[in-house]
Amino acid sequence: MTIHFDDKVTIECTNNDRKVEAEVMSFKEHDFLTVSIQRSIKLNMRYNDRKGVYIGNQGGLEFITDGPQKYVSNDTR
Repeated sequence: MTIHFDDKVTIECTNNDRKVEAEVMSFKEHDFLTVSIQRSIKLNMRYNDRKGVYIGNQGGLEFITDGPQKYVSNDTR
């Protein structure tokens, strides 16, 4: 079994409800997520166990995401 994660993620600004696509720079499931927004803004996000989402702050705004899409493939030979 092989687990893969998407290299893009949709993040939402909780202050204005805008959603934007971001590129995943580094990721550890249920721990942290670092993304690049429009290749100009680096956003570090930490996993919140109670809410089940990744949360980060930048420029006085709060951003949330469920994280990148998870793909599981069963490799058989």
